[in-house]
Amino acid sequence: MRYRRNETLRYTFDEPLPAAFKLIKVDKKPVNSSMGSGRVIDISPGGMKLASDVHIPTSKTVHLFVTTSIAGQDLSFTAEVIWSKPARGQYHYGLDFIGDHHEEVIQSLKKHNQIKDKKPPED
Repeated sequence: MRYRRNETLRYTFDEPLPAAFKLIKVDKKPVNSSMGSGRVIDISPGGMKLASDVHIPTSKTVHLFVTTSIAGQDLSFTAEVIWSKPARGQYHYGLDFIGDHHEEVIQSLKKHNQIKDKKPPED
């Protein structure tokens, strides 16, 4: 699978959103890791960029279970780690969602923008 950097909708958050994740599969072998914390930098209907202090080896096929909340809507995804790179003392990961999450991501982002647009400007 390839990273869809040119996907038509990719929303970058002004302030990355808190997320939690755990490894659920490494090279087709089920695993049950403890939950790690991260932050969602951007999201699209097909995947997300996740930042974390946790180093996830990408020399093998790794699947994660990721949870986050956008505009009060809890979202959960199963995703494959497509790429990783060190960034500012953390690691950034490109995740490709497994399954169709198009509608729930779009609806959450619409709600996020409605809430964001109603906030008074900061001085």
